[in-house]
Amino acid sequence: MDTRRLIFFLMLLWAIGAHGGNRADLQQCAEVQLRIAGLFNVGTATLHLADCADAERILESVPKQFSLELARDMKGQDLIDSANDTLVDNLDLGSRDDLPAELACLANAYVDAESGEQFDVVYEPDTRLALYRNGELLEECADQGRGAEYFNIWFGERPFHRRLRDRLLSQALESSG
Repeated sequence: MDTRRLIFFLMLLWAIGAHGGNRADLQQCAEVQLRIAGLFNVGTATLHLADCADAERILESVPKQFSLELARDMKGQDLIDSANDTLVDNLDLGSRDDLPAELACLANAYVDAESGEQFDVVYEPDTRLALYRNGELLEECADQGRGAEYFNIWFGERPFHRRLRDRLLSQALESSG
């Protein structure tokens, strides 16, 4: 293989890997900048669905992906704590120990990340719940029937950021036609 073909092949593999968390059968339905207190840009969130109209059923067992490209460095432990606490609150559980296995599996998988990096949470009903960082699989958890509930973090009654939830869902429904 000549050098140009090798470079092209490596670039193609990189391009596929850089977006490894994105499922080919999902379309981007919404994109919103996440700001805290209206001042601090945390990053850009995107919602991917097979059909943007599925935003009406976001907490049901429909294929979906939530992505966040960070605009600032984040500690993995802060992300772990936020994911666990938001799930416990939205699912009305007594403690983190009460989280269903597939939810705890993913909630505890976050790692430190720097500005510009991206996390993708992918849900495939009855199959898996997965977390990617920059297209690299960090954790994959078997869906045992409650994997869709992980999205309560962003779309539940008491989400991480209410305005983010509302804007993502509104955009997705508007783009569904």
